[in-house]
Amino acid sequence: MAEIEGQYFDPTSGLTFLHRAYQRLSTQHREPAAQRLSGTVNSQPLMTVGDQPFLDDAAAMEMPEKATAIELIAFYFNVCVVTYHIFHRHTVLAWLDTMMANIEQGLPLHRGIGHARASCILTILAIASLRQRKIHENGQPGAYGTPSLGASDRYFQAAAELTRAETGLPRLESAQARLIQVLYLLQTSRMNQAWYVFGTTSQIIQALGLHRRAGKMKHGSSRSSKPDYVNAQCRKRTFWSAYIIDKYLSVVFGRPMQHRDEDIDQDFPDCVNDEDMTPQGPSGTEPQEDCHLDASIFHAKLARIIGMISREVYAINHTATHERIDAAHSAIRQLHQWRDSLPSHLGTVRPSSLIPSFRRQAIALKLAYSHAIIHANRPFLLGHRTRSSGRAEEMETAAMSDSVEECITAARAALEIVDSMASDGSVFHAFWWTSYVTFCALAVVYVWEIQRLRLERGSSVDSPTHRYSIVLEELRTEARRQVSSISAGNGEPSRQGAGFRLPLDGKDSSGHGGDTLRVREPALSIDTPMIQDSFDVHGDGNESLYEMQNLLDGWQTTDWLDLDSSAFGLFTQTGGSPDMWEVP
Repeated sequence: MAEIEGQYFDPTSGLTFLHRAYQRLSTQHREPAAQRLSGTVNSQPLMTVGDQPFLDDAAAMEMPEKATAIELIAFYFNVCVVTYHIFHRHTVLAWLDTMMANIEQGLPLHRGIGHARASCILTILAIASLRQRKIHENGQPGAYGTPSLGASDRYFQAAAELTRAETGLPRLESAQARLIQVLYLLQTSRMNQAWYVFGTTSQIIQALGLHRRAGKMKHGSSRSSKPDYVNAQCRKRTFWSAYIIDKYLSVVFGRPMQHRDEDIDQDFPDCVNDEDMTPQGPSGTEPQEDCHLDASIFHAKLARIIGMISREVYAINHTATHERIDAAHSAIRQLHQWRDSLPSHLGTVRPSSLIPSFRRQAIALKLAYSHAIIHANRPFLLGHRTRSSGRAEEMETAAMSDSVEECITAARAALEIVDSMASDGSVFHAFWWTSYVTFCALAVVYVWEIQRLRLERGSSVDSPTHRYSIVLEELRTEARRQVSSISAGNGEPSRQGAGFRLPLDGKDSSGHGGDTLRVREPALSIDTPMIQDSFDVHGDGNESLYEMQNLLDGWQTTDWLDLDSSAFGLFTQTGGSPDMWEVP
């Protein structure tokens, strides 16, 4: 028996391997002592439990020289902004000018611009310095097992202190300041604090009405004057960036979304580059080509489809299999249409031939697309075993077979993208959710061996990748053990360690006639008994097969969501109370 978050599971439960992964995480001692939690999680603040703590030296923050600050802000807009385009560059530089003048005069940083705007500047400096350090260190561990966070953390802590001191009614910058803090927390693997800060940010966004179209009399407009174009566009940019983050946090944590589509009628931002914007409107007379806002707009459209998949394919209420299949296929059609509508520099052009900023955007969208395909199709991997007893069942089985094929193809594409990112220093650290997408792809095809060494080199002990890797290793161990048990039960020699070729185009398991993905072990294909019948087996012979069939009868679509959130969820120690992973 295993007790997981107050619920009991027998040894055949597919969730018991998650419990074992938790036990491994809670007892390992490879991380430095400074990184391990001291005592229990009860000693940690609720909103940061399980996260890497900040160093207690926020007072030591020093603003860089103006030239250095300008370079960091330029680096932020040129390198760090991929699809989360929240700010107007020239407005941010104006805020910086005021802050630097305040420093020269010995005045508080926020004098003349307010707490929120000053906080935005400091968090921009935090993200830019963090990214520069990661590129410089090339993923090599610093003093605490991760690239040094000293300077960037100090900027962030000072920024957070400014938002805590903010008074009065919320402004656009109030939402922007907290949203960019969420991005910093995600990039430094402080996932739980990011979740709570995002909740507050969403409430401010809704209080400001950023999710609604602006009326003629709103935001300083009147019958005789037009609204500030830059401000209006930043309202849209901020909301849709938050919308994208919302959808990914929902699937990563397995929690409800903050922003519901039925409450939203906000337009997408105009496709206008920052240098072509004025308070009166776009300054350019020529049509925009290869605009940097394209990626943000298309990512928001993709996020809308992901949200629909989460609601309909993973519906928690009782839903017939054919209804889930129909919802998934509807989503797939929308995803294909989305892909076909991409401008050439984000869709058909090879990313390696693009300038770095567009290359990062193209890769981000390709990875997001692969994840969306996986998200829509993976619930049907275990349904591929259905035996037809009629025309309807045959059609349902064929539909699920198509879903399995597309899911594995997307998983392969995602892994290839991540592999290319690892060799391209300009994009490797660009996306906070890369670890999650990699986790999804590896879990779908059970190919932990493909990326284990690369992931171990590129991850720290407190990163999402490290947490995901332990869960995946348990899953891989289960797969290897179960194939051996199945072979023994059928009187056949075990094929463990013999290697296999995973079919990626519906061809036979030998790989003949189709593209394949080469991995070492265990010997599996879509049609093998392992994927058809089990995650966990005990005993031998026919009894083992019977137990495996019982297991899959109880596997629910929403169990995939439990798998997603396993690296950050609450688990119960045997004989104890709910506790977090014992890794910060």
